Amino acid sequence: MSALARLAPRLLAAATIVIASAGCTSTPPASPRLLARCTQLYALWFRYEQHTTFHHTGQQAQAELALDDCKQGRYDAGLQQLEKMLRRGQVLIPPE
Repeated sequence: MSALARLAPRLLAAATIVIASAGCTSTPPASPRLLARCTQLYALWFRYEQHTTFHHTGQQAQAELALDDCKQGRYDAGLQQLEKMLRRGQVLIPPE
């Protein structure tokens, strides 16, 4: 029996699992308005934050993770983190 013939059932099983698991993931519906708000707050933070190359405070990672939260549909967590960071930096948060 060739190696390919022995490998075929395993590949088929792996492909079936991948396809089935893709159908099980549920992502919340995208909200262009909330994503735009996250992007706006991230850009505002990036504009007024100290130069991150010279000041390694972990703020940039936190901001990028908050933006990623928004991109993954977790708008509340992302917006909350970005607003918290802007308030900490005493940056005026624009109205929605």
